[in-house]
Amino acid sequence: MQYRPHSRKALSLAIAAGFCGLSIAAQADDFTLEEVLVTAQKRVESAQEIPVSVTAISANMIAGLGIQSTQDLVKVAPSLTVREANTSQNSSFSIRGIGTSTYGIGVEQGVAVLVDEVAQVQPGQTMAGLMDIQQVEVLRGPQNTLFGKSASAGLISITTKAPSDERKGYVEFTATDDDETKVAASISGPLSDTVGYRLSARWGDRDGYINNLTPGSKDKNGSEDKNVRGKLRWDISDIATADFTAYYMKTETNCCARVWTELDPEAKVFGFLPGKIAEGITPGDDNLDFRGEDGPQNDATTTGGSVRFNIALGEFDLTSITAVDSWEFNTSQDVDFSDNDVLQYLSGGTEHGGLYSDGWFETEFFSQEIRLASPSYDNYDYIVGLYYSDSETQRTFFRNISLSPADYWGKAGSENLGLFGQLNWQFSDVTSASAGVRYISEEVSAGFVNNSDVSQGLLSGNDRDEVVVGKLSLQHFFGKDMMAFASYSRGYKGQAYDVGLSFTEEKANNPIAPESSNSYEVGLKSTLWNQRLQLNVAAFLTSYENFQVQRVEFNDAGTLDVNLDNVGELETTGVELETIALLSENTTLTFNAAFVDAVINDYVGAACWVGQTEEQGCASGMQEIDGGRLPYAPEWKYTAILDYQLPLKSLPFDAFANILYSWQDDTNFSLTQHPDLTQDSYGVANLRIGLNDKSDRYSVTLLVNNLFDKGYATSKLDLAQIYGGATAMAQVTPRNTQRYFGLQARFNFL
Repeated sequence: MQYRPHSRKALSLAIAAGFCGLSIAAQADDFTLEEVLVTAQKRVESAQEIPVSVTAISANMIAGLGIQSTQDLVKVAPSLTVREANTSQNSSFSIRGIGTSTYGIGVEQGVAVLVDEVAQVQPGQTMAGLMDIQQVEVLRGPQNTLFGKSASAGLISITTKAPSDERKGYVEFTATDDDETKVAASISGPLSDTVGYRLSARWGDRDGYINNLTPGSKDKNGSEDKNVRGKLRWDISDIATADFTAYYMKTETNCCARVWTELDPEAKVFGFLPGKIAEGITPGDDNLDFRGEDGPQNDATTTGGSVRFNIALGEFDLTSITAVDSWEFNTSQDVDFSDNDVLQYLSGGTEHGGLYSDGWFETEFFSQEIRLASPSYDNYDYIVGLYYSDSETQRTFFRNISLSPADYWGKAGSENLGLFGQLNWQFSDVTSASAGVRYISEEVSAGFVNNSDVSQGLLSGNDRDEVVVGKLSLQHFFGKDMMAFASYSRGYKGQAYDVGLSFTEEKANNPIAPESSNSYEVGLKSTLWNQRLQLNVAAFLTSYENFQVQRVEFNDAGTLDVNLDNVGELETTGVELETIALLSENTTLTFNAAFVDAVINDYVGAACWVGQTEEQGCASGMQEIDGGRLPYAPEWKYTAILDYQLPLKSLPFDAFANILYSWQDDTNFSLTQHPDLTQDSYGVANLRIGLNDKSDRYSVTLLVNNLFDKGYATSKLDLAQIYGGATAMAQVTPRNTQRYFGLQARFNFL
């Protein structure tokens, strides 16, 4: 008996079933867990039958748990963490402790984010709201073989909803007591016998929750966003379909202000300029007061579209995806972290204002993927493909702080070609193996003009790299409800130009070395207790060479240097657990957990942390890190979700309630191992209760975010160098650290 499904019709029916409910809901007739289907291997397959560690998050789970953005996915997926910094462009995701946190525009992310199989180039694009989502898949470990060079640590794959066969739609209103108002709507259906459509839109507005004490200035960390997405599906013939997608997104936010947690009352800008830094502010971990007149302000606009063709060539499936994307980002930051009239003192009264930075980014992206999937033969199937992408990002940056002045234009480009394939071979009904390979050829380029020294002229660089990566896996079924697997993956993240303030001719001739990894994984996937309990466990070991990091240090002249660097060796090991249990016909318990030990080994020449002494390992401004922990990589992290559906037979509606509790261990925010830049362990509980109309005409939900009002930070910074060595610690405090209440009403029309 073969346990892997081969019927294309059966799979289509399973998709419809798997996307109904919470991906954890019971079927009413037989009271069992539903099958969840994923595209982690670029085929529609059961998540329980593939040798890939993947967390599938359905549309109803997103709605039921109130997941609003990609950042919220960390509440559900084990070993997925996020660094939320002062701007979205400085933020990043990590999987199993591995991510990319750099300031340069020429460095790709270690965790790729795809929307409808189209890559998001810059990290600022990956921090986004979720609207009208069909499913999210979080793939853990290197995924370069099938998904390319930007998935060296893992992948977040987001699939938006497709046009429906019948006319339907909804309008959803959300209001909270911290002054957020949001409206979302979608309508879908047929235009003719062969053409269907879907149009979705969302508008949201939220006041800031960081109190700005500067007279005449707005409170901080508020936002306004608009999001529109349209889809057309054309059934060209019995064997061919075409999907057309277009989207527009605009976000305006004055996030994210850094608030003081520790500050010497006598601290002054540069150690001597008059004026109090934080008058009226009481520093502390729970401080929500701020002073600043020059920011932050971050505005982003995204436009783009894609065309997808699916053609049945006999029993083979041919897929073509063509995509274009344009992203523009403007950012302004207050870099003296006060509202003092600093320029008045520095200019002798001829100028007024504070120290600030302004930045502009623009990314243009094109990609084309063509792949051919074979039918599932008696003992094998395969997929082969070609991928091409071309991206270019430009940036201007100005900063008027003397410790690190800047005024430059930079450009980074990447042209990538990939050839890939994977063969799945079944030795018997219960044992199979997979082998995949990808050839990558990439040309990277850079340009730089220092506007402060035009005599230097244009600095430019160009280089090409070729590499072959791959994956091998073996899996064995112990009956129809249990499967074990083992795999090896070779990961890769390409070379990069350090396009930034310290770009030189030497850097133009010598890009940062590519990053490579070897990953080993064993896992067990099982469905137990008469298909009422799903238990999956995976153990992994991944070693990295030339891991790409950001190096920030003060040079002998007392100014700040920001450089890319390669860490000698890095290793991450751990165990992940995912369980879903149907405790009763109406009660579901989900428990996901991860233990991750991500350490830095043999990093010679790392920058010292501020205040580090020779006795603590600092010599000539450098230290050696051996056994240090990676930032944003808590050892332990778990999530528990209890969902209860209450039928009310005598009423026209049913009730529901769920509580989500996520907890993570303490974590350090600094690669340099700064002991004061650590977030203690914390747990956050979210509660939702509500009513669902039995005819699915409406639902009403009362929500409570951060039920126990537990505060925490998502990044911390030591600013002592700006204040003449005085104690000056600041942090970013995200909205989810606040307890707020909300009401959500959804109306469906058919």
